[in-house]
Amino acid sequence: MGEAERASPYALRLAALTLELIERRGLSLEGAYSEARRRAGGGAPGALRLASLALRHFAKADLLLRISGLEQLPLRRRCAFRVAFAALAAGYELGGIDVGLLSGRLRSLLSRRGVERVEEELARLPPLERLSIEHSFPRWIVQEVSERLGAEAARRLVEACGRRVIWLRVNTLKASVGEVARGLRRQGVEVREDRDFDFLLELVGAEEVPDPVRKLFERGLAVVQDKGSVAVVHALGCARRMLVLDAAAAPGMKTSLLQQLSGNEAEVVAVDVSRRRLGEMRKLLSRLGVRGVRLVLSDSRLASFSRKFDKVLLDAPCTNSGAIPSDPALRLSLWRKPDLSRYASLQLEMLRNAAGHLKPGGTLVYSTCSLSAAEGEAVVDGAGLEGLDPEGVLGVPGYPGFSCSKKARRLFPHTHRTTGFFIARAVAR
Repeated sequence: MGEAERASPYALRLAALTLELIERRGLSLEGAYSEARRRAGGGAPGALRLASLALRHFAKADLLLRISGLEQLPLRRRCAFRVAFAALAAGYELGGIDVGLLSGRLRSLLSRRGVERVEEELARLPPLERLSIEHSFPRWIVQEVSERLGAEAARRLVEACGRRVIWLRVNTLKASVGEVARGLRRQGVEVREDRDFDFLLELVGAEEVPDPVRKLFERGLAVVQDKGSVAVVHALGCARRMLVLDAAAAPGMKTSLLQQLSGNEAEVVAVDVSRRRLGEMRKLLSRLGVRGVRLVLSDSRLASFSRKFDKVLLDAPCTNSGAIPSDPALRLSLWRKPDLSRYASLQLEMLRNAAGHLKPGGTLVYSTCSLSAAEGEAVVDGAGLEGLDPEGVLGVPGYPGFSCSKKARRLFPHTHRTTGFFIARAVAR
């Protein structure tokens, strides 16, 4: 029996509330589901799965509403319709799902004929719009990737974002890679050693984080960290007895890897503007056995230090458009194009200030988990960042048409099996 067939009316409402929270507040899927459970007073079997399915089908559900003259439907009912449509489109029977939130007219659309109408309408759309709606993938991202890399690359990227690759970073401050890999295999979790980073394992065939991995995290022996995120830290090349500035540090994943690579022997100043996130970061660093980190509550656009740093890392706040493979909620929260100029302005201010704290001969890495040039190449060009050095940085050259294009690097889901990242490394003169 399919998951949706066993879903209760409560599970449907919980999944619909999860989507509503994502659209209203821009939460992650896990964050929205946790909040929905809190509001509703508990969880329900199948609700998270229904929400995840809906995030991959909501654009087609919305298309059906539009061609039926129901595009002005209130958000809560729209989300309930999205959940029910997704279950139907995924091949489940709707007989066991109570669609009490929906009117009789909406229920009449939930049929095989309704799905066929969507497919017929899709066939009449321009190729890029069709690709966007078929995969519930923000069309502004599809458009930019197509313009930068071509329509075929855009198609491959969008399709790759539907297949999550889970990477596990072994915390070598507490455990060896072999020890962790053998332990997981004994518990039936298949892992594969990465060829680029010897402390990284791929969870083969996993779509969700299995319980044995969660237990490793609780013990501080490993963390789930995308390979693209690891590549950013590796590009900085943190070494022992160096003074390092992490200019946008929370929640601390990259900071903890900095100290893992230095054997806890670097001195790291970790800055973040959020007191709450710094509190979470403190707990993470403690769990992982990380030492030598000073947490600073400050705005990195304005923060000033009396010393210069050997290494500076700025993984700047961004749209997170590159993280769609790991968080399907971004498909919905980024459906309407955000104000990229606001992000770019913040990133530019942070980068200029960060670069001013670098010693002569020191290394700076600027990165964003974004597929947009406005948050990558354009920021580096705007800052006039000199001394760009891509040697040994994982990825392919940046988008063409910018001064930094050949000396910056990009990672893509369809090429590198990572989230999408922009990375620029510079050596100060």
